[in-house]
Amino acid sequence: MFSYHLSGCSYELAPSITNKCLFVFDGNGTVNVYDIINEGNWGKPYPFFIDDDNFYNQIPSKILINWVSVIEKKNYLLCCEIPRLQIEQLISNSHCFSDIMVGMAPYGGVALWTHGLHKSTLIAWMHGEETQVEMTDFMPTNPTITLDELCDSYINNDPIVKQNLATNGLPPRDLFDNYMKQFTYRYLPLFDHWDEDQEKWTKYTEEEQEVKPELDYIEEALYDGTHDKLHDGGLLNFHEAGKPKKLAVKWHIKKSEYSAYFWFDDAAIRAVFDKFYGAHPDTKTDFILHFDPMKNEYQLALYRLGLKEPLPISKEAYQLIVFKNKFEHYRSENYDQPHGAWIW
Repeated sequence: MFSYHLSGCSYELAPSITNKCLFVFDGNGTVNVYDIINEGNWGKPYPFFIDDDNFYNQIPSKILINWVSVIEKKNYLLCCEIPRLQIEQLISNSHCFSDIMVGMAPYGGVALWTHGLHKSTLIAWMHGEETQVEMTDFMPTNPTITLDELCDSYINNDPIVKQNLATNGLPPRDLFDNYMKQFTYRYLPLFDHWDEDQEKWTKYTEEEQEVKPELDYIEEALYDGTHDKLHDGGLLNFHEAGKPKKLAVKWHIKKSEYSAYFWFDDAAIRAVFDKFYGAHPDTKTDFILHFDPMKNEYQLALYRLGLKEPLPISKEAYQLIVFKNKFEHYRSENYDQPHGAWIW
């Protein structure tokens, strides 16, 4: 037995207006997630959702969605099968979720996730086709409004979206495909000594093992809208995932507890992954997290078989703050996150 909600969302700075979002079930039963202005956090359920007891124990077989990309002033349509087997496998593996989510992006991009408090999974990334819609159907209460007028009204009422459009214009066409691209990697946390003179890492000696840091867990939030807070060790194994947006790493040294929080710059981490993986996102990669909390030395790198040395990730590509026993222990020079940003 399981239950879930159906919900929607859009990319930050790229709101969408849903005309129709039908989840179709076997037997042609449907649930319509309708009348939503989707905006906010990509991959997070919009506060409005449909809750229908009739479909608590069924997985939809199809989705039909018609929506407007506000910043483009274009209308898109997608009708396709839903990979139910993948969702059923998630249920059987006890990856509990509370929502099946659809996300709408510019240029016709559509994401489908399962979402829960501790983990969300990207099920599919699809593309709808540009289409036309009669405004009498889309806005029956205001049938004379044009699509441009409708979009302008939303843009003008959102100063952040309006300013971003005025400053940067429309985003690159491949940006959202890049956000959703999947790679094969695992996190490899290494606690060693940093030798400043020789500029290299050295291992803890046998006599130092009692004071060597011990990993507790890693949490992640990714640019593809997913997150993992299960603490089950899955992030330490090779798996498909998007590019990191935020990482939390917790460890302890005897009775002292440490927490490190990383925030990755969008453009910088995209450039790092694109250069490292090239046309082979399935390359198995170690995402190395090298820590020396005693000297406040933290280095990140990517490594695959065949490389002589790991490829360092520039410290300009991320911000970092570290706490020891809940008190600030270290922050990177470029750190400018607001107070409390590490609570996520």
